[in-house]
Amino acid sequence: MKKALLAFLAITFIGCDKNEKRSIAYFGGEIVNPRDNYVVLFKDDVVIDSAKLDNNNRFLFKLDNFKEGLYNFQHIEYQYVFIEKGDSINIRLNTLDFDESLVFSGPGSEKNNFLIDMFLVNEDEDALIDNYYFLEAIEFRKRVDSLKAMKLDQYHNLIKNHHLSKDARKIAKAVIDYSHFANMEIYPYMHKFKHRLHYIKKLPENFYDYRSEEHYSDSSLSYFRPYLNYMVMHFNNLSYVDCLGDCDKKNNKIEQTLHYHIHKLYLIDSLAKPQNLRDNLFRNAAYDYLLDGHNPANNKKFIAEFNKISKNNKHSEEIDDLYNNISDLQAGKTMPKVMLVSLDGKKIVIDSLDKNKKTVYYFWSLHQKNHMKHINKRVEELKQLFPEYNFVGININDDHKSWVNNLTSHKFNSHKQYRCANAEKARKKLVVNSLNKMIIASEDGTIINAFANAYDPELEKQLGKFAFEKPNGTILVQN
Repeated sequence: MKKALLAFLAITFIGCDKNEKRSIAYFGGEIVNPRDNYVVLFKDDVVIDSAKLDNNNRFLFKLDNFKEGLYNFQHIEYQYVFIEKGDSINIRLNTLDFDESLVFSGPGSEKNNFLIDMFLVNEDEDALIDNYYFLEAIEFRKRVDSLKAMKLDQYHNLIKNHHLSKDARKIAKAVIDYSHFANMEIYPYMHKFKHRLHYIKKLPENFYDYRSEEHYSDSSLSYFRPYLNYMVMHFNNLSYVDCLGDCDKKNNKIEQTLHYHIHKLYLIDSLAKPQNLRDNLFRNAAYDYLLDGHNPANNKKFIAEFNKISKNNKHSEEIDDLYNNISDLQAGKTMPKVMLVSLDGKKIVIDSLDKNKKTVYYFWSLHQKNHMKHINKRVEELKQLFPEYNFVGININDDHKSWVNNLTSHKFNSHKQYRCANAEKARKKLVVNSLNKMIIASEDGTIINAFANAYDPELEKQLGKFAFEKPNGTILVQN
C-alpha cells in the first residue's frame, strides 16, 4: 500500500512525567508542498488553535484539558483526526495528493489510519456503486451489504489487534455504517434517475430496516461527514414520500417544489434532537433550496418559514446573508460593488469594468488546477461562439504574487483577468458556491443571469438569446 511506503516521523517529548502524559495529547507533523504558513485545528466548527509551519514545514499542537473526540485539521483542505488523552499523533501529507498521501504515526495513530483508509475505500467504491443504482432494490441491497461486510472485517481486525477506547471504536464503525446507510438512502433517487422514471418505485418493506430513533439523537456525530450525509439524504427521502401525496401529481419534480423544502424543515424540527445536529441540518436545507435558482417570491416564503421553525440556530445570520445576497443578484438588479484587483495591483469596482459589451464573469482558484485548465478552455470556446461578449476571469484567492505568477506560467490573457481584493467577502456577495458559476451582465451592469453554469447545456442558448438584447429588453437587429 502506498501509505505504507512512507517514512513515519516520530515526535519526541522531553520532560513530561507519566501523569502529564496521561492528561495531555500532542498532534503534529510535516506538510510537503505547503500552500499556506499555518495548520488550523477545529473542534466541531470552532477554531481551537493554529500552528505555524517551521523552516522544515513542521507543526505541533499541545492539547491540555481538552475534550476528547473528533477534530478537523485544515491546511487549505481538511481532514479528521480523532484525539484522546495520551495520544502523540504525527502526520505526514503532501498537498498535491492530500488524502491519498496522509499517514498517521505514533500513539493514537491506529484509529486515525483506519478512518482515512475507510474514507479512501468509500471514494473508490463510488464508481462501482453508481452502476449498482441500475439494479432492482433487493439486488442493490445485496451488493452494498457485501461491500459493507468486507469493511466490517477490517474493523474487527482493528479492534482485535489494537486496544481502542469505546469512543474510538464507535467512530471507526460509524464511518462504515453511515456511508452504507447514505448509499441506501440515495438509491431510490438514483434508480429513478438512471431509468428516467417519473416517481421513485415502491421499495421492499425491510429495505430501510437499519433506520433507528437513535440516529436522531447522537450529538457526538453532528459534525461527522458520513453521518451528516446520511441524515441529509434521510430527511430528503422522508420529505419526498410525505409530499408524494400532497404535491401536484402532475409534477414529477417534487424535490424542486417549495412545499417539499418547507416540509423538510418541519420534519427536521420534529425528529432531530441535538441542537448542533438540528442547526447543521437546517443550514443544509436552506442552502439546498436557496442556491437552486428559485424565484424571489418563493425565496421570501422559504426564509420566513426557516426563521420561524429554526429558532436559535447558530447559522441564522449566515443564512440571512445568503438570502440577501441571492436577492441582490436577481435579474434586473445592478452588480454588487465588489472590489477587484488588476494585474498591476490597482483596485477597481466590478461594475466599473469595460462596458462596451455584455459581460460574462467566470471564476477560478489557484488550488484547483484541473478546474483552472478546463474553465479556461471552456471560456475560449465561448469566446469564439459569442464575440459579442466580454469574458472576465475572477480569481477567488488573496495571494497576489501567486496569482500573477500563475497567469504568467499558464500564458493567460491578463487583459481580462482580475483577483478579488477580499476573497471571502467577494465569494459571499457574488454567491460563488461553485467554480462553474458564471454571471451574465448587460452593458450598463444590470444582471441578466447571476446563476449560470459554464457547463449547462442551456448556457449557449441563453447567451445567444441575450447577445442582441438591449438592457431594456428590446431586441437589436443583427446585421
